[in-house]
Amino acid sequence: MTDTIMALDRSVRRIDADGHLHVERCVLSAAVVSPYYGREINGAERLGLNPDEIYWMYRDADALREAASSMNGKPLIEIHQPVSADDHPREITVGSVNNATFQAPDLIGELAIWDGDAIKRIQDGSKRCVSAGYAYETVPENGEINGQPYTLKMVNIRFNHLALVEEPRVKTAIIGDSAPPNIMKETSMAAHKPMSAAAKVAAALKSGRLAMDASEEDVKKCMDEDETEDDDKKKAEDESDDDKDAKKAEDAKASDEDDDDDQAADEDDDDKKKDEEKKGMDAASVSRLIEAAVSKERRRNKLAQDAREAVRPLVGDVIGMDSAGDIYRYALKQIGQDAASVHESALPALVSMAINAKRPERPARLAADSAIDSDSPLAGASARRKA
Repeated sequence: MTDTIMALDRSVRRIDADGHLHVERCVLSAAVVSPYYGREINGAERLGLNPDEIYWMYRDADALREAASSMNGKPLIEIHQPVSADDHPREITVGSVNNATFQAPDLIGELAIWDGDAIKRIQDGSKRCVSAGYAYETVPENGEINGQPYTLKMVNIRFNHLALVEEPRVKTAIIGDSAPPNIMKETSMAAHKPMSAAAKVAAALKSGRLAMDASEEDVKKCMDEDETEDDDKKKAEDESDDDKDAKKAEDAKASDEDDDDDQAADEDDDDKKKDEEKKGMDAASVSRLIEAAVSKERRRNKLAQDAREAVRPLVGDVIGMDSAGDIYRYALKQIGQDAASVHESALPALVSMAINAKRPERPARLAADSAIDSDSPLAGASARRKA
């Protein structure tokens, strides 16, 4: 078993002298399984698909690799809309895509965003996801990727554009503000890994034992209590094991005495390590622990709150659940969709599709890696134009 330590130490975004935003690395699409209504799928009639049934489609990795170059130079637009030279939507074109490469399972590319309004929406987080628009062919195939079964596969992919969206089908297609991990160090671990200090703080925050504004003394006290509980638990386990092995201990008394000496030495080493750890818990260390744990807990709460907001049109307010995955699955179950085996990353798209199910839609000529925005032509609305 290994422990991977990753460092995120720089931004992938930069603003040039003209105010244009450049993104060094962004996930554009991915070889993953995503849900589509039958009416959204190319060749649905030929394949005998039910327009109102959800089908799980796999974007084939080989197809994405072959199609990567077709994304280079394509426009980045504000909403999904088929693009051609004869009908170029210049009013909603805000940038371009370049240097697309397939790095399994992701299609990665560089973005240049020219429009000031679009840059503001990306920077404030209101619209910082992307969704690829592309032509493709559908072939029947049964398989499974990352635990998610599929029955259809996309092949012969050709990219047409990239759109800014609020909710992508490919959950990793986000214009991030940090570089990917560039330092990876693997270290050997024992079969049983003790909980780290940061994990202890996070667990205490989640359980309510620590408040979000906990002081340095509160954190140290909480860690001391956890350490005492761990020691008591270990002692109880050791005593139980001693009772079970009493007879063996009598038969090998001399050997046990040697083992006791070794154990005493190990315990001395453990005590020294604990003392060193406590000495290292200065104010700065505690502050960093709190900051990291609070950030993690706030993110978990935000994901849960986003899930509650997302499912409200389907089932109203959801109370008593603090996991985003549980909230999505509960809402889908209430409308008759069993999502127990669905990968958590696909749940928001299923909910969004369910909400849009009653809205009349035109058949999509191009695939879109997003839940359809309300102002998109694919949702039956005309393209929004700037004044």
